[in-house]
Amino acid sequence: MGELNYLKKKFERIESSSASFRADYLSEALSQVSRKVITKGPFYNICPYEIERAGFKKGRVLKKLPASIKNTHVYHLDEGERILFVEVYGQSENIVSKEFYKYNDGSIERIHFTSVGKLRNILLSEVEGGLISRDLNWGAFGCSESLYEYSSTQLEKIKVRQKEHSNSEFSEFEVVFEYNGDELVRIVNVFPEGYQEQRFPC
Repeated sequence: MGELNYLKKKFERIESSSASFRADYLSEALSQVSRKVITKGPFYNICPYEIERAGFKKGRVLKKLPASIKNTHVYHLDEGERILFVEVYGQSENIVSKEFYKYNDGSIERIHFTSVGKLRNILLSEVEGGLISRDLNWGAFGCSESLYEYSSTQLEKIKVRQKEHSNSEFSEFEVVFEYNGDELVRIVNVFPEGYQEQRFPC
């Protein structure tokens, strides 16, 4: 729980001055941008299969912003092809959320602001041997911890503990990955009472 408490305190600190932090993060990121990638829908998986786990299909690369702007993603990359921040468009060009990426030794931190500039959540992903080993998330409404289990480098399972801030107890479920050789064929959320929810294919 120590790491979640760290995220809670960081969340509260940023939330108390969201506009200032957001402006600082944007200024720092823009100074490092080497190129940008425009996509319709989410395109990059930072955590394994996070797009598929969320019930989405991987987006497609575009040459410019489309006329229908909703769900357009603009990824801003540094010289090493790392994402510095991503802009996600809503119904119009004036509705844009921003998520900033911070890279540290052994971790990736993502700080997400809504289109009106409010802090939505902070996600801390721990990296071991080039693989994501654990996610810790603190958001406006709840928090979670996700533990990744691999067979060699193939992700087999994620054990998730999550709760809303209004609840005292965590609920748990597992995300199970099924393959045909190296090809992912199915992602299923499995809950303790036996209920299953297929997330991929959607």
